[in-house]
Formats: sequence, structure tokens, C-alpha cells
Amino acid sequence: MADAKQVYRAQPTPDEIEDVLSLRATATVGTLNEDGSVHLAFVIFLHRDGRLYFETSSVTRKARNVERRPQVSMIVQGRATTGRSLMVSAEGIGQILTGADARRINHLIRAKYMRPDALDEIDSAWNRFDDVAIEVIPGKWRSWTGSTLHDETQKELSVPYDDVWLPDS
Repeated sequence: MADAKQVYRAQPTPDEIEDVLSLRATATVGTLNEDGSVHLAFVIFLHRDGRLYFETSSVTRKARNVERRPQVSMIVQGRATTGRSLMVSAEGIGQILTGADARRINHLIRAKYMRPDALDEIDSAWNRFDDVAIEVIPGKWRSWTGSTLHDETQKELSVPYDDVWLPDS
């Protein structure tokens, strides 16, 4: 029988982490407001060469926060191809990309999420609004897998674990 330390310190493999970061999921981004509170936003994102990227407009709070206080946290939750549910987060320094660099990264982000035949038109529409990209250089990665909790819970259940959850409404 596992204890709380085993459940809450369970670590996914590097391949499982890469699986989750390659999903077409949203990430939650946290940036620091002037008063020290955290501004949270959902974003589409790209993981490439150990860095995370998301697109936005230079007029958004998240862009203004990164410009003034570059500390950024991002978290992604998903299922690896192994079927294991896990969470991956990064804490690091954000920098604003502009001009051709921003357009190139924003195109790559959109290509991860959108149909190829619609991408040029989306770029044309969104480039007018999302004029910057934020590059996050992680200083610290954290990850957690729910597989141990899942396995321990299943021992107590008379039905499959996945069947106890209510459907999204």
C-alpha cells in the first residue's frame, strides 16, 4: 500500500512529459501583477528546444506583466500516450518576441492546433491582433503523475476508476 509521499511525489518519465507538452491542450500561464498578485490566463502553446512559447497581443496584461516582471509560470495537464494522467509545469523567465520572430513562432503555435488549409487565413486575421510571442525559458520544471493515486484508488473500487467520474456537461 502506497503512502501520501509515494502518491504525491510520483514522477512521470521524460517521454510522458514530452507526450503531454506535445498535446493540443491549453496551458495556464501565470504572470505577476504590479501588486504582487498572479494574473492567470489560458493559452495555446508550443514546446520546442526546451522552451515554451505562447502568442498574445502587446496590449494584454500578460504581455505587459512579462515586460515589467519577467517571471512566468506555465502548467499543462493531460494524458500521455501511456494513458497516464499527468501535470507538467515550468517556472522561468519570459521574454517578448516581436516582428518577424513573433510571426514565425505564432505561426508554429497555430500550426500545432489548426488545420493546415486554414492556417494562412488564420495568420492573416490573427497577426493583426496577436503581435507578440512570449518565450519562456524554464529555470525549474515540475511534474506529477496521478498513476499511483489511480492504482491505489482502483484497489478500493468495485468499478473501473474511469467510470466514477461524472461527464463534462
